Amino acid sequence: MSGGAAPHQWEAVPAVRSYYYRAFDEIGGKRTGTIQAPDPRAADAELRKNGLRPYFLNDVESVKKALRERKRRRRIITIVGAVAVALSIFLSGAMVRYAGRERAPDIQQYRRTGLVEEGSSIIVAETKEEREFAQEIYNTWEGFYPGTVTGLEVKKLLMTIYVTNKVHDLSDSELELVASNTARALQRRFSTSGSTLLVVEDEIAILEVTYTAFTKSIRVKSYR
Repeated sequence: MSGGAAPHQWEAVPAVRSYYYRAFDEIGGKRTGTIQAPDPRAADAELRKNGLRPYFLNDVESVKKALRERKRRRRIITIVGAVAVALSIFLSGAMVRYAGRERAPDIQQYRRTGLVEEGSSIIVAETKEEREFAQEIYNTWEGFYPGTVTGLEVKKLLMTIYVTNKVHDLSDSELELVASNTARALQRRFSTSGSTLLVVEDEIAILEVTYTAFTKSIRVKSYR
């Protein structure tokens, strides 16, 4: 039949995902929950619109997958037995002592190439956005581990966090968790292909975290 109505054009609707978040509210209290959004940037923007400052944000399925993987690893460790675990700890400790620091990033070399400034005040950054982000990270670390951080440097792809010996009050897993979340936050804020975080104590890098956005993978190297 001629002269009929034109077929309706359907618009594509962005897929909405659930994201788990941890955030500070306007008075510094900790809030947790889930939020629906098409992507992490939209979720971050919506949380900030509602007066929250997220320090952890990840999709719910990834969080569940990580929890399942953690349970699986615990079962494997139990099956292998305490003797094998103790041997593994001994060998890994020996490897760090004799080889780990040889592979640690050379902070002096970073300074000579301009990646890291000479010394660090509380915050070293070139742009207003970098300074604001560094302040948020400083507040987050200070909120959880008071007196640990003495300074931060931000250059979008690279963040350096200077710490005191109070960092040894943190377990390896605690330090790696907060550092990994910080590296992810750095990549999300500046929409880079990846990010690197260095934790430095007494001019020595004790932890290096690299996050790759494409594969959503974290690589952690501990030198302490």
